[in-house]
Amino acid sequence: EQAGPLVEAIRQRGWAPLLVPSIRFVAAEDPAPLQDAARSIDRAAWVVFTSRTGVRFGVTALRDAWPDGLPAGVRVAAVGPGPSEALEELNVPVAIVAPDAIGDALVASLPLAPGHRVVLLRSHIGRRAIATGLEARGAEVHDVTAYRTLTEADPEVVRDALAQAPDAVTFTSPSTVRGFLASVPDLDPLADVARVAIGPVTAEALVPFGLTATAVADPYTVPGLLSALDSLFA
Repeated sequence: EQAGPLVEAIRQRGWAPLLVPSIRFVAAEDPAPLQDAARSIDRAAWVVFTSRTGVRFGVTALRDAWPDGLPAGVRVAAVGPGPSEALEELNVPVAIVAPDAIGDALVASLPLAPGHRVVLLRSHIGRRAIATGLEARGAEVHDVTAYRTLTEADPEVVRDALAQAPDAVTFTSPSTVRGFLASVPDLDPLADVARVAIGPVTAEALVPFGLTATAVADPYTVPGLLSALDSLFA
């Protein structure tokens, strides 16, 4: 459901997109931590969103707890343009956007004072690097599971897609790497297919499968991914 802009841009280039859903998002098994974090958000200096999906689940919880808007003094940060755009679509003011769509960039750029409380809303399998980095800078981090990411691809859909001999496979998160490749019975055919990752963290997720990224987007966004494809197939 999030592939629309990438699919349309691929079609505009005269290429044929093959859609293989490899992850899906569901609510946290226990909603209490997210609800508690939302109700106590007035104690936080920052709320950090790392993905569009985190925005969807997190803003819903925050608006349930604070229907008139976030308390004064609570600011919102986004990791890259994706969650920032999702927040703007929901009319949530964004105080800071990490220059790159990667957690390390936010850790380096978030304005913090010692003891600042930061609420981090993310997937249950998201990297802990953001929390660890902010804690190292003196923040009190409340790391909250806002949703779950289920990594799974339909083996039949995978088989049908690979049977069409694709020229490239794009990966938009480490979860899509795991969800897709776990359903590929034989990785050998992928050795001759361009593997394009949206960023270095996603590229690293290929390594345990014995694969490397043919190209890595820069910037770490859908437009950056498209630019990487343009360069490959120019």
